[in-house]
Amino acid sequence: MLRYLAVLLVLVISMAAGIFIGVKIGGKIVEKESNININATVKEILPAAEYASLIYQYTTVITHSEAVQLFGVDIPLTGKKAIYTIDGAIKMGFNAADIKIDVTYGNIVLHMPKIKILSHEIYPETFKLYDESTSLFNPYTLKDANAIQLANKSEMELKVRQNRGLYVQAKTYAEDQFRKLLESVPGIKDKYRVVFEWN
Repeated sequence: MLRYLAVLLVLVISMAAGIFIGVKIGGKIVEKESNININATVKEILPAAEYASLIYQYTTVITHSEAVQLFGVDIPLTGKKAIYTIDGAIKMGFNAADIKIDVTYGNIVLHMPKIKILSHEIYPETFKLYDESTSLFNPYTLKDANAIQLANKSEMELKVRQNRGLYVQAKTYAEDQFRKLLESVPGIKDKYRVVFEWN
């Protein structure tokens, strides 16, 4: 009789241990599958190409002056001066395909790539002359106008790269838009917190 009770007790303990281990393992599998599903869902929602989070539009005033020189000295009657304005737009953002996603401890962590200048357009039709003085021997030409526009374009890009505030705005706008996209998906807002980590 005691032998049967011992065998029965061993069977009960083995079954309980098996159920406990099964639940633990099953729980881990479900959690892993859930993370995979969340990753797939997030990737489907987010853009898969270049994303412009900020468009910086500007009107710039260009002051230009020059003269023909000989041995570093301006030659008389060759000086010219002009004041122009021109409009342009610089798009700042990143390649959304470079975003890495982690799901940990109730957080959806988006590892964001660096903000960069995606494109820079200048609008030649807005190129306006406000004041000009030229000489007979050194007039302004179409080639001069093109060179002035290109030089101004490079200067504006440099100013944007040095303007930390624009990068902060671009990151803020991207976070706001992506958070709204993700939190609009049923189940995400209630269970997860969206976190952004920028390179």
